[in-house]
Amino acid sequence: MKKAAIAALMLLSIIVLSCSNTSSKSSAERAGAEKSERKGMARGERSGRMGTASAIPVEISFVVKGDISSYLMYSSTLETEQTVNIYSQIAGLVEKLFVEEGQWVEKGQPLLQLEQREYLLAAEKAKVAYEKQKADFQRLTALKNKNLLSDEEYENARLTLKQAELDWKQAELNLDYTIVRSPINGVVGERLVNLGDRIQPTTNLFVISNLSQKVVKVFVPQNEMAKVYRNQPAVITSDVLPEVQFTGWVKRISPIVDAQSGTFKVTVGVKDPKGQLKPGMFVNVQLIVDTHRDTPIIPKSALIYENERSYFFILKNDTAVKVELQRGFEDAEKVEILNPIPPGTPVVVVGQNGLKDGSRVRVIDVSRYAWQTNWPEALALQYSRPAGKPSANSSGERRPSSGKPSRKAPGSQ
Repeated sequence: MKKAAIAALMLLSIIVLSCSNTSSKSSAERAGAEKSERKGMARGERSGRMGTASAIPVEISFVVKGDISSYLMYSSTLETEQTVNIYSQIAGLVEKLFVEEGQWVEKGQPLLQLEQREYLLAAEKAKVAYEKQKADFQRLTALKNKNLLSDEEYENARLTLKQAELDWKQAELNLDYTIVRSPINGVVGERLVNLGDRIQPTTNLFVISNLSQKVVKVFVPQNEMAKVYRNQPAVITSDVLPEVQFTGWVKRISPIVDAQSGTFKVTVGVKDPKGQLKPGMFVNVQLIVDTHRDTPIIPKSALIYENERSYFFILKNDTAVKVELQRGFEDAEKVEILNPIPPGTPVVVVGQNGLKDGSRVRVIDVSRYAWQTNWPEALALQYSRPAGKPSANSSGERRPSSGKPSRKAPGSQ
């Protein structure tokens, strides 16, 4: 019995030991498999990251149809059609000032008053002299009627009376001149005198401008004469107001060419209903020569320049294709393309300097410009960022890379 029990115990120990070895081996195999799987996943993640990193990030816009014009561009200073320097008719001491710079005045409105005592006395004296001559003439007329006065004496008396009357009227007029009045409706641009100043008829007192009629005078080369005509549309801009374009028209064309400069003067009227432009401001004038309507246009920011040629990149799937520009009309913000490229084609506007023909790209933003009225909304949505990653420009409208806001369309002031 004892031997049988010992044998059974030994057999049980062998079985337990065998199971323990089998369990340890299985655990080791499972750990090895998990480790291999983690390595495989890590390699896959690295491979995915490397594939994403190889695509160059870009911003795009689209080829759109729109209107674009060719211009004659000139720069000049804004003026008013009516600007008047105010002078006094008489000398005197400034006693009162009625207006200040920036104030609107009506035609005939008092601007200043000179000291009046001297002119009041002169008017009274002239009136007394006239009354005396009038009485003398009436007495001499009675004598004339009685044939007691010669014709010559009578005529002298009549002329003396007339002279006294004129002297009186002149004295009254000088008294009226002590109040200096505005000859036009307008704004006081400058006040050049102070209280207590003694002025002469040659002293400039005020400058008054009619700000409702603004013009720009530009000088056009004679070889462009055939391109300029009356009522020709124009666009006026100022660096002071970069977001606004003002409409205008050719108001007058001088028929004389300056022999020294070879130019002729063109006066352009400016529409500025809000009064944003001020006389003396430096402005740019674009005389519209011709307009192409409903034509393919791309942003000028899409262009790159190589060896005096212009190129841009369009997208085909996730590949950038380099295209040499066939240039049409252009302005400061956009350019007409004559290439056979359909509207809605994506065009790279940021990041193109690092691209080559055939480069893989990744769209990170879509830019819309103010002039892109025919915007392909559906296409833009396809290239929008994933949810939770909004564009830096949430409105969807591109901020120009120059740091200056896009200008509004003509007439949008």
